Amino acid sequence: MLEFFLILSICVLLYKYLNQYKGCGQKLPPGRMGIPILGESLQFLHKKAKFFEGKRKEHGNIYKTHLFGRPTIRISGKKNLEKLFAAENKLLQCAYPTSVWKILGKNSLSSSTGQVHAEKKMQLLKCLSPGFFDQNLPMVSDFLTGRIYEWCRKSSIEIFADCHSLFLELASTFLVSMDMPKDERRKIQTLYHDITNNLFTLPLNIPGFGFYKACKAKEELKNLFLKRIKEDGKSCSQQFPAVLEKFCKSQNSEFDNDDLLNGIFELIFNAGETTSTSAMCALIHLSKHPEVLEKLRQELSNIDLLAPPEENNNSEVEVTAEIFSKLPYLDCVYKEILRVTPAVGGAYRRVLQTFELEGYTIPEGWTVVLGIRDTHELDNNLEDPLTFNPDRWMQADCSKISFFPFASGPRRCPGKGYAQLILKLFIIKLCQQCNWTLSEPNPEMVAMPTPRPKNKLMCSFNQREYNKE
Repeated sequence: MLEFFLILSICVLLYKYLNQYKGCGQKLPPGRMGIPILGESLQFLHKKAKFFEGKRKEHGNIYKTHLFGRPTIRISGKKNLEKLFAAENKLLQCAYPTSVWKILGKNSLSSSTGQVHAEKKMQLLKCLSPGFFDQNLPMVSDFLTGRIYEWCRKSSIEIFADCHSLFLELASTFLVSMDMPKDERRKIQTLYHDITNNLFTLPLNIPGFGFYKACKAKEELKNLFLKRIKEDGKSCSQQFPAVLEKFCKSQNSEFDNDDLLNGIFELIFNAGETTSTSAMCALIHLSKHPEVLEKLRQELSNIDLLAPPEENNNSEVEVTAEIFSKLPYLDCVYKEILRVTPAVGGAYRRVLQTFELEGYTIPEGWTVVLGIRDTHELDNNLEDPLTFNPDRWMQADCSKISFFPFASGPRRCPGKGYAQLILKLFIIKLCQQCNWTLSEPNPEMVAMPTPRPKNKLMCSFNQREYNKE
């Protein structure tokens, strides 16, 4: 309540009418700009994804609003997104709200532009090469196997929290080569949770505000990382090779402690947050659709990969990168999970030059949000876009399906290969090792900040019985 009173007080003191959208001389998209200064930010912070859903139902694929101090246009539709993702650095340029780039860092992979972004992306793609995955796949496989066994030994787990913990730990070990004690891992999970929940907010660094909480959480994380580095020194446990130094160090810069800490923060955040969300959604979708799970197991069985739990890493058929090419239905399930529940709902851009789209003027200097989730949900090429149906990806015309979970164009997510390998391997391990039951058969989901159950969702795992034929 204090936050809202302070915001309204600031609004009264600084009262003036917005004129950023006046005088463009062309037809702007429909929509409202809200109150002076704040626009419709308060409505967005209260309603989250339902704010965009309501606007879309009222105005269609293109509409204007005013968020976080910027006149904003949200755009959906497959053709529109294909055109605009391809126009990066021509019509549009990445520009997230002030709260996001201040928390993640102006030169982070997500927030940077131009040469800085190009160098970071190039370094990350070099590190996450097929050879890197081939070398480390057995270790990642063992890691996932061990964690799923732990779940089977517990009476139940909280599905969102435990998936979040698993994939943050995997990212810290696999990408950063940082092995942390259990108490530090719990603290790190809590701090990342605080950051994710307060990324999109008013950038007021005042106690009691979400932005202050997120900034404080990042500093605590960096202090924890620094403590771990000092305690481990050069003998830090390296269960997996690190990609950290190449990612942080640009071609013409020295690699210092601040680079190191920011790099650790960013790699774990980018790899852990979205992947944990998709893994959790995999558990939910497969639980709700046992026929899909059975079809997956049949495909694994066809190549002798449906081994008994105690033989998951048997010598007859190891899970290798080449194995994935023999599992087309697994690929369909993976794509459908990301289509129905994309981890990222939209991409933020700044308009570099005024252009026309569907008869509307998109003015220079405005913010554009490319609606990924909206585009998936309103796909005109599908009769039932909201239904989870992996078989749709087996159709000859599946290329027409709207699919932007990793964006597209020059800023396509460089972590796509990592996410694909980790999520497919996770699904294989689930099929091999266990059956599971949700405390709610059809849990209500919320879409922001990332997809997650609205209420606390528990899940019980049982080691899968295997009958030799």
